[in-house]
Amino acid sequence: GHPDKICDITAGTIHDEALRASLPHNMRPRVAMEVSVKGGSHGGTMMLFGEVTLPPGVTLNYERIARKTIEKIGYVDAKQGFHHNLPELIVRITEQSANISHGVSKKRTGAGDQGLMFGGAVDETPEFMPMPIAIAQALTTGYTDLYNDGQLHLRPDAKAQVALIYEHGHPVSVHKVILAASHDPHVDVGTLRHYLIQKLIVPVLDRYKMKLTNPTKQIIINGAGPWTIYGPLADAGTTNRKIIVDSYGGAFPHGGGGFNGKDPTKVDLAGAVGARYIARGLVAEGFAHKAQVEVCYVIGKPDPIAVTIETFGTAN
Repeated sequence: GHPDKICDITAGTIHDEALRASLPHNMRPRVAMEVSVKGGSHGGTMMLFGEVTLPPGVTLNYERIARKTIEKIGYVDAKQGFHHNLPELIVRITEQSANISHGVSKKRTGAGDQGLMFGGAVDETPEFMPMPIAIAQALTTGYTDLYNDGQLHLRPDAKAQVALIYEHGHPVSVHKVILAASHDPHVDVGTLRHYLIQKLIVPVLDRYKMKLTNPTKQIIINGAGPWTIYGPLADAGTTNRKIIVDSYGGAFPHGGGGFNGKDPTKVDLAGAVGARYIARGLVAEGFAHKAQVEVCYVIGKPDPIAVTIETFGTAN
């Protein structure tokens, strides 16, 4: 429900629908979608722009996909300033540039752009992810479940941030858990805090064997007070502005390219996923406790021009 994530999810859904429509024609689509949103008294505006190449004769109803996605996320009330039946939808989509298509549509798929990507893994969690981002993402996933269940008049927009104390390279205790949760105006902030601590924060920390010693000082919920103006009404959103949230929470570098709304010829996505796959394998197989893989691509070429592996002195 965060404005930037509304855009990410909409762009990703358009890619998925393009793939679904193309596979019966034995073709993989080319997709590079960007989305922006802003709420308002008129019901809001969403702009869909980018490049989509589909098989001959295949079309997508972009407006219908966008409206269904907004509704599924939970924006169905016109009072929110962003309503799935009301937003002005501006669609500016063309096919992929023939120059780029020539470079990627070869026997061995060439990279769709130049750039560098990172993948990382660490043995702190079952997911081989850094514990702070693993906990933060578990909190937002859990929040979404509570919201979808209609709990305590929560609303779709939320964010989480986690700071842990490390000793000798390992997380040992919780420093801060920050949660921002949008809610209906009549919800008491104290009740909201108690509910989210008991139903969300403590269970997630227990899952990762992290304990709170002083919840009063360690947990911040809605640090600016009540949060009743939320979503695109409060903030404009755009695709791929949450690249650190989408990756490692700052524990590893990032090449700068977003992952959302792109087909796999876009090395921003495929290079990062491939680098993560290698790093995860190195850690999962016990070759290192922590691994970082960097790859560097040139447009039109199938192989990276450079690969760098760093294990931070933890290699076996």
